Amino acid sequence: MGLIVYGIFLFLAVFAAGNMVTLQIQHYGIYPFVGKENFRNYMQANNDAAKFPSIIPAMLLLLMNIVLIFIKPDFLPLFTAMFFLLLNIIALISTFKWQRKLQGEMAVTGYDAEKIARLISTNWIRTIVFLLQAFMVVVITIRAIH
Repeated sequence: MGLIVYGIFLFLAVFAAGNMVTLQIQHYGIYPFVGKENFRNYMQANNDAAKFPSIIPAMLLLLMNIVLIFIKPDFLPLFTAMFFLLLNIIALISTFKWQRKLQGEMAVTGYDAEKIARLISTNWIRTIVFLLQAFMVVVITIRAIH
């Protein structure tokens, strides 16, 4: 059972990292080109559309991380599972402190260059956290297979 939980966690960790890199480099980077006139509507649509590809997988990753602490394969030290939980909590805090707040505000007020810059700069926290976690999970998997 621990291997199944780990496999799901591995998939979600790699998915979250890829998703966050795409958001950071591609999606957020084109905000200035959306246009000020329709930016509020764009942000509303963006926030609604984020549920399935971003929000639900991130919440599932956090949930599977908690399960992984209690049901883990023998090759995964408890400390490492706890460290993953710390990384996921950092991403969650960053999301609620900055990204969700800024995106929600811009969905109401529209284009704001300062908020976009803050969104892009603070989102590096989540991007780095998810990349670090995915890298570690892949390395652990390769070592376990070897």
